[in-house]
Amino acid sequence: MPFGFAQGESGFSYGAKLLGGMFEMVVEIRADGSVRAAVCGSGEKENEMVHLARKSPASFMDRQLRKEFEEELWHVAECCFEPDVFKHELTRRLIAYVRASYGDDLEYLWRRSPESAVVRRRDSRKWYAVFLVVPRLKLGGDSGEPVEVLNLRLDPCELESYVDGISRFPAYHMNKKSWVSLCLDGSVPFEELAERLDASYRLALK
Repeated sequence: MPFGFAQGESGFSYGAKLLGGMFEMVVEIRADGSVRAAVCGSGEKENEMVHLARKSPASFMDRQLRKEFEEELWHVAECCFEPDVFKHELTRRLIAYVRASYGDDLEYLWRRSPESAVVRRRDSRKWYAVFLVVPRLKLGGDSGEPVEVLNLRLDPCELESYVDGISRFPAYHMNKKSWVSLCLDGSVPFEELAERLDASYRLALK
């Protein structure tokens, strides 16, 4: 409600003007947790709202309207919602470990990659962990099944002997000479993950 939502019988609603007031966006968060967002022309009734679902807007105004609509949605999401991307119990346990050990929280830096989050040291501002969800194929596996992954810094001298191509892979989207990707599906025990995370934290000081 401090953001600007109003409470009603069926949940909460929020309105914002788009394109200088020519259109109005309405976001509804219903009692069951579902979210609905739509746009209508100024003065139109709610049942005349039009969802911006077209992939190829027909005009410059459509494109601008879509852009403002999406920007406002992101603003609502960033201010009023907490990301709940990582579902595996092991991942959640590691995130809790990071918070308890170092007081650090996940940072979701990329709107185009909402399933990726980094953790950085407060002193050096360097990343020491990256949590993400990727298809196993991206790691070198044989399945398109999504898997939660933890990227960590690793001493280059250890890399060759540590990577096994099963649950410990060369880093996805990071420097493969100094980072490693570990599957968070239970194939790597928590104790090992925590130990490696601590080592990555120390390496991020350099």
